[in-house]
Amino acid sequence: MFWAGKHSFKENFRSLFPKRKQAPSFSVPSLPDQCREEIQAKLQSWVQQKGYRQPAQTPMEVASSIDIPYSLLYRYFQDRQEDFRSWRSRLRLQEALQLMEAHPSLPISAISRMAGFSDRSNFSHVFKQSVGLTPGQWKNKLKNCK
Repeated sequence: MFWAGKHSFKENFRSLFPKRKQAPSFSVPSLPDQCREEIQAKLQSWVQQKGYRQPAQTPMEVASSIDIPYSLLYRYFQDRQEDFRSWRSRLRLQEALQLMEAHPSLPISAISRMAGFSDRSNFSHVFKQSVGLTPGQWKNKLKNCK
């Protein structure tokens, strides 16, 4: 019998399934400076036009709207060691904070929509994770400071 003998079950099992060789690692070269600067300029224009406020827009749609291939947008954020969605969420959060300060009477649901969040629960989660308070707690804190 295969499993009988002085070797343990674990050793016998390992002999059936030897370790896989790891795939060779390689690094993707960074974008050339001129390309990175062009993408950055297009993204700055997109930010100035408040493109991040459009809910449910995929990174591929954003790349198309600023007239660059998605692969370059992906590499741009990879070079920055950042993720497009996290970057966009940060922009939306900054927008929401500015809206809360400028319009304290606006309901949180309106602020989340105006900032580009697709639903209030996602907004509340991102807000609490970043600020450490819920949007309601933050609004109360703003009221008490004035």
